[in-house]
Amino acid sequence: MKPRWILAACLLAALLGLGGFMLYQDTLVPVPLAAGEALFVPARPEFGEDSAQLEALLPAGPALDAFLANQSDLTLLEKDGTGAWAGQLVAGLEASRHGRRWRLTLRADWRLQDGSLLQASRVGEALSWQVAGEGAGLRILDAATLELRFKRRRDDVPQLLARWRVPGSGPFFRRGQVLARFDGFTPGKSGIAGLSVSTDPALMESHAWAQGLASGRWAWAAFPGRVAPEDMAVVRLAGYDELRLKDGRVWFLSRRLRRFRPQVEDWTRTRLFGAWKGAMDLPYDPLGL
Repeated sequence: MKPRWILAACLLAALLGLGGFMLYQDTLVPVPLAAGEALFVPARPEFGEDSAQLEALLPAGPALDAFLANQSDLTLLEKDGTGAWAGQLVAGLEASRHGRRWRLTLRADWRLQDGSLLQASRVGEALSWQVAGEGAGLRILDAATLELRFKRRRDDVPQLLARWRVPGSGPFFRRGQVLARFDGFTPGKSGIAGLSVSTDPALMESHAWAQGLASGRWAWAAFPGRVAPEDMAVVRLAGYDELRLKDGRVWFLSRRLRRFRPQVEDWTRTRLFGAWKGAMDLPYDPLGL
């Protein structure tokens, strides 16, 4: 065989090998996800307890806004109690071996607050500016599937999906600092009818804060930082327990509020879905048993 034919054959074999390698790298591999159903543990209220309209006293700021957004606008992924990634609005996640292509399969049965079902076009519209900000492209494959393509390898896509929200996908309608239950929420009805958050600085002053707890007004209230000894003595007799959060904040939780599990590590991701307020003064039950 002539040398030039040998060279051509070698080049062809190299090109075929390179093409095969590139195809192999572009194939999709499933990303393990925990079951998303465990993220929403329904309450078991009795005697009309699910009609409770709760009030909370918290300082205004980005953290409060994030907390309220977590009740009304869900992210695509979330971490479960074990720290594993769980599909919240996503039923399946796949990634290419080179890490530049990611395919999301949505939960087709998920009902939004406007009555429509979750669709890829809706999610794509909601995420378009965030995807563009990451320098990625977004393609709708069908009603339940969309694909993200990045210019370079990205191993942090699950973290992005845990920040990207779909408006109107959560268990509560939100109007400013007021939440109202969405009865059509796919995992079921929340254990409370609603929550109103007050951020009035006057209510955080020592005497007013203590009187609010003494009257049992608040489902929970943030500690204002400075409280007169005589006011603190009143609070100690009220039906509240202290909970210290990782960021240094302290909450006073009503002992009547059961099945409420604040996330100590990041309170903004606390879920209200399974919370309910007892109709009677009940022993404090932090585990909701």
